[in-house]
Order: sequence, then C-alpha cells, then structure tokens
Amino acid sequence: MAYPRQVERIQRETRAPNRTSAAATLLEQLIRPGFDPAQGAEATRRYVRRKASIAVMQYRKGEAPDRYPWTQVGISERRYYKLLPLFAQKVNGRYDLDQDDVVARMKAYLDRVDHVRTVRAAALDVLRSHGFGEAAARKWLQRHQTKEAVDAWPRGRRP
Repeated sequence: MAYPRQVERIQRETRAPNRTSAAATLLEQLIRPGFDPAQGAEATRRYVRRKASIAVMQYRKGEAPDRYPWTQVGISERRYYKLLPLFAQKVNGRYDLDQDDVVARMKAYLDRVDHVRTVRAAALDVLRSHGFGEAAARKWLQRHQTKEAVDAWPRGRRP
C-alpha cells in the first residue's frame, strides 16, 4: 500500500475499522484536481501529507460541530472567515477576539442583512406588480428608498 504513514494516521485519528477504509478516505482527497506529478517525488509526498491532514481535520469538524463558531452562527467556515475582519482586530498577525461576543455580533449583523434582503425582495415584488419590468424595478430601487416602492408607478400607468 502506498503512503502507509498517512493511511495509518488517518486510521488512528478517525478510528477507521481497517486500513482499507482509511486508504479510501485518503483517496477521496487525492482524486480532486490540484495535483501535479511532474513536480517530483518530494512534492508528491508533501501533497499526500497535506491531504491526509485535511481528511483528519474534516473528520474532527464532523465529530464536534458545536465547537466551531461558524456552526453556532449557521454559516460556512469560508463565510465566517470572510466576515471576521468586520468583528475582530488583528494583533501580530492573529485575530484577537472574544468568541462569544463575535458570534453574537455576527448573528445580529447577519439578521440585519437578511432583513434588508427580505425588504428589498418585497419592494421588487411590489414594483413588478405595479407594472415595472425586472430591470426597471432594480434600477428604481437603486435610486429610491424601499419604503417609497408602495407609491411608485411607471410613467403613464399611475392609477
């Protein structure tokens, strides 16, 4: 079996029943694009080690999802880290944050964003029902406040 150390690590960390299932977990990671065998043996070994580490990290995330702040907020890990600069300061290259405070502020922010999106969608529906086309309704909303949509009519169609 190729890469026995990585397969053994995956088996040990994920409590896989046998080496075959651990090797299958590693293979799931390896069949994704991004591997270039032309870079040599050492690059291949680094790539396989990295993919084994990723498989172990994904297993750990699945085992204790409550531990991670993005699951508490209800968003993906990627979106959490994209929003994090809005809620925490970097000190010496790392974020200095109070996890509970950041999670609460992020939830409030996402609720506000969802509310704005819902109001905008409702305003678009009102404008379309008044006779605006899709593009015209979007353009109207760019130039006016959403609360004005109730009284808005296209030119020549005012009731």
